[in-house]
Amino acid sequence: MGKLEYIINDLEVCFDGKPWYGDSVMKKLDAVDWQCVNDQDYSNKSIAVLLQHMINWRIFVIKKLQGDAAYDIIIDELNDWTKVQVKNEQEWHLLKQEIRNTQKELLDLLANSTDEILDKKVPGKKYTFGPILQSVAQHDIYHLGQIAMLNAKSKS
Repeated sequence: MGKLEYIINDLEVCFDGKPWYGDSVMKKLDAVDWQCVNDQDYSNKSIAVLLQHMINWRIFVIKKLQGDAAYDIIIDELNDWTKVQVKNEQEWHLLKQEIRNTQKELLDLLANSTDEILDKKVPGKKYTFGPILQSVAQHDIYHLGQIAMLNAKSKS
């Protein structure tokens, strides 16, 4: 298995497979009651805001894979931590669908790539695709832990 194949497999397993650490991204998100997604028990970050943040960074990777040098996210600014207020169950389903859409688009873009992309410079940046592609699943898992804590707190 090549490096890119390993990254793709990791993205698939972490997102909706059976990862070694427990629940996948979608299994954990599907277990969240929409009525608690706006709660901010530990900080000013709610489950909805955390999910939108995950989506924002996935969009960043997608845009860069598409060659968009101008697209950027400024750390701790609005396009990094977008304010999101989910008003009903339908909006929660739409937010979850948005991350599903980024997963499909990301995997579609990587499907026709080879390991060579890992050494290719990210448009508009000074680093290569290797580090950011390896970190998408890691970033999701990190924030999934926060989502799990907020969800557990809402049930207690």
